[in-house]
Amino acid sequence: MGRERRRFKRVHFEVTAEIVGESFKVSGVKTRDLSVKGAFIESDKRPSLGSSCLIKLLLTQGGNVVDEVSVKAEVVRKDEGGFAVEFKEIPLGDYIKLKRIVELNLQES
Repeated sequence: MGRERRRFKRVHFEVTAEIVGESFKVSGVKTRDLSVKGAFIESDKRPSLGSSCLIKLLLTQGGNVVDEVSVKAEVVRKDEGGFAVEFKEIPLGDYIKLKRIVELNLQES
C-alpha cells in the first residue's frame, strides 16, 4: 500500500468557485477538498494540465456570499470527476482566511 506524502493537510470542504484561465471559464462549480496549497474542483470541464488560472472561492453564510478568497493556481491533475489545482500565489489576507478554513475543518473531522 502506498503512503500519502502530502505536507499539507487536506480537508473535505465544499464551496462554490469561479475559475478563469487563458482559454476557459468555469462558474458555479464546487470544491471537493481544500488545503492551503491547492484544491480539487468538481467540474465537467477539465482544462489542460499546466493551465494557469485565477480562482475565486465564494464563502457563503445563509446562502449569501459574505467573503471570497482569490488565488492564482495551476492545473496539476485531471480525472473524470474534475481537476486539481496547486495554488501558486495567494495574497496574505486571503492566505490567512484559507488557513483558518482548513484549521476549522480539521478540528471538525
